[in-house]
Amino acid sequence: MSKKTQARRSKLDPYLHMVGKVPDREVAERAGMTPDGVRMYRQRHGIPSFRSMKKRLTIVQPPRANQQGERTAFRVLIEDDGATEACVLVASDIADAARVAQERAGGTVVGLEYLGRVL
Repeated sequence: MSKKTQARRSKLDPYLHMVGKVPDREVAERAGMTPDGVRMYRQRHGIPSFRSMKKRLTIVQPPRANQQGERTAFRVLIEDDGATEACVLVASDIADAARVAQERAGGTVVGLEYLGRVL
């Protein structure tokens, strides 16, 4: 392969799945580099920081207690390979919704919002 077509290897390659999902400091420690190096890589590739991802994680509690047996709908935001998908989940309460979302997501749950009662 010529130098122009050869892909450049990075110390971050084995840890790319963590970039933006955990603090830069933690990725840097594992990859044997500085947090600034991870930050520059993340910014160069348009990957949001862990802190901004954490801010996007929203959990909105229902406005009142759920009555026995009442079903409620929740909007679940799932991030997978950089894409975010919104889904609707029916559960008895927010704790049940969080548990089911984690089990079935197929990605990272980044938001859980109460929508209302199911009629």
